[in-house]
Amino acid sequence: MYSQKTLGALAVGTGAILWGTIGPVISLFPDGNSFQYSAFRSAAGSLILWLIIAFSKVKTRYSRADIKPILVAGLGSGGFLPLFALGFERTGVAVASVVAIGLAPIFVGIITWIFYKKRPGKTWAIGTTLGVAGITALNWPGSDASINFAGIGFAALAAFSYSWQAIGMSQLARRHNAFQTVAPAFTVASFIQVPLTFGMSYEFLTEPILLLGAIYGAIATLALAYSLFAYGVHRIGPANAVTVGLMEPVTAATLGVTLLNESISTLGFFGILLVLIGLFIVGRPSKN
Repeated sequence: MYSQKTLGALAVGTGAILWGTIGPVISLFPDGNSFQYSAFRSAAGSLILWLIIAFSKVKTRYSRADIKPILVAGLGSGGFLPLFALGFERTGVAVASVVAIGLAPIFVGIITWIFYKKRPGKTWAIGTTLGVAGITALNWPGSDASINFAGIGFAALAAFSYSWQAIGMSQLARRHNAFQTVAPAFTVASFIQVPLTFGMSYEFLTEPILLLGAIYGAIATLALAYSLFAYGVHRIGPANAVTVGLMEPVTAATLGVTLLNESISTLGFFGILLVLIGLFIVGRPSKN
């Protein structure tokens, strides 16, 4: 039998693999549609989850104690992609990815330590160090990369948003199932993201292949992936969950090579190996 910690890590890792498919899907869309795609994904994905909850017999009532974690998770969910987009527009995808993805596990560990008096532990420290080093190697900027401090700042804020998303969902998952954890968070996210797209075109929804890609994003990369994340974060904690979530860029890089004819350097392959070792350390059962 697998331990609860191992099951949690497997759930988060599976969700992260689904997140890693977002890149190839977005590559099908014309440039300038990332905000619209994200807003549609949040709104449609949360609607799907509410429909599942409505027909489910296993659910719990929300209470006033849920308001704060819902807002924390929702603000984090709604802020990540817009802030990340502002980051990579200014400093490039490679630099923004290193900052946003690399800082998130560190931020979660610090936040849970300072605000919730929970030290992440040596396992998290070792696994996260290896994971962050691996992601840095995988996304190491080339000689032509531009360093923009405003872009780095936005990417860091994106990491900070993602950190609070994980913490808020972890608190909600203590009292509610995975669907009830994710649905309200992304409902709040929708109220943040949809207004940002006012005046922008949603014409891509008229093309069957792009509509299918948008629906896939709502079902697979949000409703299913985040439900798996919520299931896992309750069992391994937000600090470990965000570290296991580093499987996302590894998946994206792998799909980039196999589907989009991209290439990975020797340093990048070494980075993937470091990430996998880090995830194994974080996800292995405790001795006790």
